[in-house]
Amino acid sequence: MNNSASLEVHAHWDPIADATYNLHKDSPENIVLFDLSPNEPVREYKGNAFNAFLPASTVAVGDVWELDMDSVIPFLSQFHLGATGKLRHGQKGAFACLRALSPDYADITFRIHAEFTLATRPNPDWKPGSDRRRQVDLARFIPSQYAGRLLINLKTGVICDFSLALPPRNSNVDINDFEYADMVFVPRMELLATPTQTSDDIKWKDVITPEAARRRLELKFYKFAEIDWLPLEDAVKKAEATQRPIHAVLTWGPLVDESC
Repeated sequence: MNNSASLEVHAHWDPIADATYNLHKDSPENIVLFDLSPNEPVREYKGNAFNAFLPASTVAVGDVWELDMDSVIPFLSQFHLGATGKLRHGQKGAFACLRALSPDYADITFRIHAEFTLATRPNPDWKPGSDRRRQVDLARFIPSQYAGRLLINLKTGVICDFSLALPPRNSNVDINDFEYADMVFVPRMELLATPTQTSDDIKWKDVITPEAARRRLELKFYKFAEIDWLPLEDAVKKAEATQRPIHAVLTWGPLVDESC
């Protein structure tokens, strides 16, 4: 990337708007702990910072590659310095997909699984030389995922557009405190640059839809996403037609993210 060009990125982080158990406000301590806002509302990134989202070798449209979490986490630290890719549970990692390509531009879609350690405390069972952690998590903020996009001018090496956001659906975050947990809704948590170029007027040579790119990323995290899930009514009809049993799964939230 062109390191002489920089990009200003704004961070937006709305308060918790809804919750199952209202853990975030069940004590004065938790009210303070979960009253969250961006660590840096505005940050300027040099061009080479965005190398974190680029492939190590040549790829074709539709190809997926793994991202180095150590290079990605500095972006999430704009939200909170407790950003980490070391999830306690669930599917870790980050992947990107080349969604569209022209002679002059490349459009990359990416997905990140990360969380935030809001506070820690000393581990009473820790001893020098032991394999126990010296600090244990006191409180954590666990987003369902971060979905993002990068638009690059291949001729100049300049980043034209960048965004990274928590999908704005209900129950999109887990919060943990003193081993208690809650599912909450955060309407907006986003890193957003002011674009210098949009993809609307770009004539792509090769392209897949945003939905297809997101699907390829989803499959990198969850093998079971290959299952052809059916609504109950359709499953009943298919079971009757094929004389096969129904395997029903009841979940409290989506299966294909880290929110529950």
